[in-house]
Amino acid sequence: MAIGALPIGANTKGLINLVTNKELIDHEKQLENLKKAEEAQQQDPILDLAAYIKTAYEAAKQAKSDIEQDLLKARRQRDGKYDPDKLARIEKFGGTKIFMMLTNVKCRAAEAWIKDILIPPGDKPWALNPTPVPELPQAIEVDIAEIVTNEVAFQIVASGFDPAAANEDEIQVRMQEIHDEILEQKKERAKKATNAFEQRIEDDLVEGRFYDALAEFVNDLSTFRAAFIKGPVTRKQKRLVWTEDQNGAYVPAIEEKYIKEYNRVSPFDIYPSPGAKTIQDGYLCERVKFRRSALQQMIGVPGFSTHAVRAVLNEHGTGGLREWLAVDQERADAESRPQEFNDPDPPIDAVEFWGSIQGKKLLEWGMDKKQIPDPDIDYQTWAILIGRWVIAASLNSNPLGHRPYYSSAFEKNNDSIWGKGPPALMRDIQDICNAIARALINNLGIASGPQVEVNYDRLAPGEDYEDVYPWKITKTKSDKQHGKPAINFYQPNPLTEVLIKVYEYFFKQASEQSGIPAYTYGNEDVGGAGKTASGLSMLMNAASKTLKGVVFNIDLSVIKPIIYHHWLHLMLYETDILKTGDINVVARASEYLIMEEQLNIRRKEFLDGTNNQIDLAIMGLRGRANVLREVAKKLKLPVEDIIPPDEMFMQQSQFQPADAAGANATAPGGPPPSPGGAPALPPPAVIDAAGGRKGAEPARTME
Repeated sequence: MAIGALPIGANTKGLINLVTNKELIDHEKQLENLKKAEEAQQQDPILDLAAYIKTAYEAAKQAKSDIEQDLLKARRQRDGKYDPDKLARIEKFGGTKIFMMLTNVKCRAAEAWIKDILIPPGDKPWALNPTPVPELPQAIEVDIAEIVTNEVAFQIVASGFDPAAANEDEIQVRMQEIHDEILEQKKERAKKATNAFEQRIEDDLVEGRFYDALAEFVNDLSTFRAAFIKGPVTRKQKRLVWTEDQNGAYVPAIEEKYIKEYNRVSPFDIYPSPGAKTIQDGYLCERVKFRRSALQQMIGVPGFSTHAVRAVLNEHGTGGLREWLAVDQERADAESRPQEFNDPDPPIDAVEFWGSIQGKKLLEWGMDKKQIPDPDIDYQTWAILIGRWVIAASLNSNPLGHRPYYSSAFEKNNDSIWGKGPPALMRDIQDICNAIARALINNLGIASGPQVEVNYDRLAPGEDYEDVYPWKITKTKSDKQHGKPAINFYQPNPLTEVLIKVYEYFFKQASEQSGIPAYTYGNEDVGGAGKTASGLSMLMNAASKTLKGVVFNIDLSVIKPIIYHHWLHLMLYETDILKTGDINVVARASEYLIMEEQLNIRRKEFLDGTNNQIDLAIMGLRGRANVLREVAKKLKLPVEDIIPPDEMFMQQSQFQPADAAGANATAPGGPPPSPGGAPALPPPAVIDAAGGRKGAEPARTME
């Protein structure tokens, strides 16, 4: 073996190289894997796929160049940093570089308000409800007709009457009864399945860090022109668990478990196709950074090329793949990572591609013909490119071709993924307030002392005209011709009052431009209607309409589709859960959670207002208990331990003595008349144990 070809870590002593057999075998395997990877990568289909992904990424990056500059401005604006060109002009002029943090205050207020709604303590911003009327398959409708036919045939045989005498209306009534019974059974099954799904999804979301990702998503939404969240992505993770040994003692153990994870994706790392209007339109590229340990976990994973992954690790280990994508020093500076590129073990850049590709090209690139039944139509495809290596490529596993990305914006643009955030909405105001603040500080500095004019020709030799202090005596020469003093003092005019008034005007305009008034985050300087509690409540309600619109966009574009596709994932791939297709996803944040506090106040007022004999006689114990249950639920009280079940109230109403006094007693003088003086409606008939109605018309039968 040549000296230069020795594996890394080989023992050496002078000019003699010492290599163990194991090191030789490992090195030969490494060379063999690299050779196989080179052979696989040099195939025309793989070369074409790599070239296509690289071309798509470059086009998307070029189209995003203006957006990227705006993202950098928004990041610096929120952090209180000037753009480099503006900072250079300020430094050239001299004076203060003060930056008023108006944008940060507004962003933090919006972020806190949205998080308070989307991630409420002890609650969740979504729910699952069964569909009101589940659809019955055609086969069940046929079974219903067959059941009724058999019943009619049995009665004909048993009674011996003429089949022609059978009543068609009674047959239809019987079919409807069976139909309703099956519907009720299906509703009950859907309700149980819905509850099971809701618990399972919530458990997955917590385990997969969905709410952590959602909090980071809200931070981006309050800062940038759009925010992005990704998931569910199934990843194998190691977890520390505690198990009992033979002696009953708890011992730690490492468990590998597949987790459905969610993560926030930085707006800097998302590259939509140039003409995309939504995150699902056109193709999509994400710039991903992998650590070596993460790539090593992909070896042997279905869908990944083991040879290509090993080739990437080998090339990176020898100093390659460091800057095959553009270097983002400006971004690193804006995100407070100026020394990022001094890392001796940097992460590995990759492009994750999602997009539709014609079946013909996929077949040419080596895709299995069984997966591409029609070469003329497009198929949603997923691939990962690192340098020249395509380490993974497969069809999108979602049956609808949906990508696991979701986005929204503080102010949406219907014709683009990129909307506007608070920094963009109030950028002009921030610039004006900064300029006024700089002028104010500079003016105060100049006006804090006199300006001095010195005729240094008249100063005595050795006199320092820059040395100014109280009671100083300055020696000068006489000036018989002009008779003017050698030193003159001028006091600049302070413009503080004017500048502060201008600043206050534009400070208020920041609230108008951003839609986030100061009183929403506790500013006590509120005039007009805000001086009273009721007036402030009205102002808060009006101000919240803008943020309600933001939350509504998040509900519609993020929460609802995420829960739906998580449910779809469980329906497709999980086998240990009761399944049903009769489910609706309800995003509750924009309506339910915002109104919840007001609803609780109204419920208490309702309880107080109906606490009288007349209303209690109408509601009954059962109705009163239902209202109490709702109030107790919102107070996080153990409802089952406080309020008895409905069956107990039904028994009490049936067996209550006639002379019993209390809430169910009829008001003196009989039932209250209905509006208009007409007699009140009679009470409903009581359902007996057999299911009939006492006092009602008997149910019709088939005889």
